[in-house]
Amino acid sequence: MRISELRISGSGLIVDGVDLEVSGGETVGLVGESGSGKSLTARAAAGLLPKGLRATGSITLDGRELLGARERVWRSMRGTRVSLLMQDPFAMLNPLRTAGAHVAESLRGRQDRAEVLRRLAEVGIDDPAVAGRHPFQLSGGMRQRVALAAALAADPELLIADEPTTALDATTQHEILMLIKGIQRARGMGVLLITHDLRVAFELCDRVAVMYAGRVVEQGPPAEMGRAPAHPYTAGLLAAVPTAERRLHRLIGIRGNVPAAAEVSATCAFAVRCDQATPECAHARPPLRELRPDRLTACLHEVRPRIRVEEGPRDRRQVTDDKVLRVTGLRKTYGAHVALGGVSLHVNRGETVGVVGGSGSGKTTLARCVLGLVRPDAGTIELADPVRPRHRLVQCVFQDPSTSLNPALTVGATLAEAAAQGPEEGRLTVAALLELVGLPAAYADRRPAGLSGGERQRVAIARALSVRPALLICDEPVASLDVSVQAHVLELLREVGTSMVFVTHDLAVVRQMADRLVVLSRGEVVESGGMAEVLDAPAHDYTRRLLASVPATP
Repeated sequence: MRISELRISGSGLIVDGVDLEVSGGETVGLVGESGSGKSLTARAAAGLLPKGLRATGSITLDGRELLGARERVWRSMRGTRVSLLMQDPFAMLNPLRTAGAHVAESLRGRQDRAEVLRRLAEVGIDDPAVAGRHPFQLSGGMRQRVALAAALAADPELLIADEPTTALDATTQHEILMLIKGIQRARGMGVLLITHDLRVAFELCDRVAVMYAGRVVEQGPPAEMGRAPAHPYTAGLLAAVPTAERRLHRLIGIRGNVPAAAEVSATCAFAVRCDQATPECAHARPPLRELRPDRLTACLHEVRPRIRVEEGPRDRRQVTDDKVLRVTGLRKTYGAHVALGGVSLHVNRGETVGVVGGSGSGKTTLARCVLGLVRPDAGTIELADPVRPRHRLVQCVFQDPSTSLNPALTVGATLAEAAAQGPEEGRLTVAALLELVGLPAAYADRRPAGLSGGERQRVAIARALSVRPALLICDEPVASLDVSVQAHVLELLREVGTSMVFVTHDLAVVRQMADRLVVLSRGEVVESGGMAEVLDAPAHDYTRRLLASVPATP
């Protein structure tokens, strides 16, 4: 497929002149922050733009122009020659149909049970009983495998995978990506991979295109781009990527936010956030120029070498032996499923304890028990001060800040309401809370819809800190954030000094945050100890498998 001069607009310009090509047997990655136009570019390539948006330019497959074609033409191509795999398998799977029915519906010609089972086996589902199950009866990883089998059933020439593994744990993510790569090689299929995870793109792709504010600003082989990025935006993204190999002294994110394409159509889109910008950058839009064959950049200047952050001290807080949390023999079952099978851990004052494991390991159940949202079947949970109300002792930062923020209230009203639940003595003002999380006082008048994802998460953190809790539970607090925003939020959490239980499936993230690590598998602690001790010399096979699944840091 070849995309040429693609422009997408609605009330304003969103995608501004994208050129991209994917050949048979090739994997091309499309990366960039939220708002860069990645997903809309993918949807245009599949003929699935939302209503109200229009596209101009050219999208061709084997020389046939598709942009502007009638819907019946797209229907004949979609699913057969071009197929789409999305982040949320629930968006692709009908909850009333079985896994086998989804695959059978997509097959061309032969639709017997044996062929359905063969297609499921191709994506690693060897149990024939899965064909008769509905999506809600399957794990997240299994649902994504079924969605992949359905997307590939018609043997498409191009698979467009839009954030296909973002919501999955490291081992399942690795398995799905390796499945896609193996099937691609066997079929000679082209893959367009859209992701905000640079580690995934740089490990899996043959070429990577970096999008920013609706345009491609750099393109080339990932190994070359990792060694010497040719655009300051790419260099900034790479500098923000955490590593599971060592704890960094400082986590560096790019300042500011992605502007709308319409606001920067005549200038360098990145100039307002760039440390290398000159007056020349604001006078005209830099063209996407060729440095050498298959290596393109939209920067006028030679880019400075990547920032390499040195390893930092292990402890950033004053840790004491006082226990703010002690969990002993915690058990919780749901029917025949054992969510927690006797978990014990403790958190000292000022300490961060990381809790890692795959989906279904019991991480979130443990967090919900500590928060008082789930009643355990057995075991004890002791907090620092059993007399104080639980909400003043422990607060939570969730993955989706929307679960903590009322969309009808301003930021100021939300923070004031939360602070009123804490002790009156030493109560922080709204302005002080915003300053604590690095936001201007003027944000008090905004509503959540007027904030970026990273800003909403900062407000959620301020809300959690407003009652001055002894313990903060962070449940995947950066899993849905762009790598640059993630760096800002993690650095903020490292500076607040509150004791934390940090729940995540990302070992690179937990390496930057935790002093000690607890590894859960099937509701049991299989390994625990100091962060460096566990990750540098894992003693349990499950921990070793988790580490082996972490994509290499570019």
